[in-house]
Amino acid sequence: MLTALIAIVLFVLFIQMVTLGAVLLTRFVLGRQSRARRVFVAVMCGPLAMIVPTFGLIYSEQGNFDPEQFVGIGILLAVGAMIAWPVAHFATRRLDRLTQFDPRVFD
Repeated sequence: MLTALIAIVLFVLFIQMVTLGAVLLTRFVLGRQSRARRVFVAVMCGPLAMIVPTFGLIYSEQGNFDPEQFVGIGILLAVGAMIAWPVAHFATRRLDRLTQFDPRVFD
């Protein structure tokens, strides 16, 4: 029971940290795109950073993919996106506020 709880907490923390990194990268790469587009890209990149190595492990062990594995990975991606969305939304909004030019700095 404790091991499962620790695994879930680490999963959530990992998704949040990777999503924060994705928010910063989308700010640099997508620049002046709309905020909604940058949030969507960050939400997808966070869980995908964990799912892509999982695909590699499954393929290296079995040599092929079963349909059940695609369903499981899809569920992990959906859960990861639900965890990552609030982080990406609020971090993107805060980053936009912090990077706006303020002419009062030169007064």
